[in-house]
Amino acid sequence: MEEKIFVGYGYGRFQTDRGNTMDYCNVFVLESFKGAETDDYHFNGQKAMKYSCVSPKVFEGIQPGTTVQCYFDSSKKVSYMVPIKA
Repeated sequence: MEEKIFVGYGYGRFQTDRGNTMDYCNVFVLESFKGAETDDYHFNGQKAMKYSCVSPKVFEGIQPGTTVQCYFDSSKKVSYMVPIKA
């Protein structure tokens, strides 16, 4: 489980180079920058991250801007998302 700010989603279908139709589903959330700053690399604040999602049902009824708890499956896809009540 991880707490994040849900900012949007994208899902649909696309055709591969081989002509196969593939489904996709992604969610976009804000999270803090991680890592170590160096003389050549500086950061601060938050960035939008894209995560694969098992289905559009995961974010059904959740409005962008909502703080949520994200649960990931063994494939590191978001499988469950719950709004956090303030």
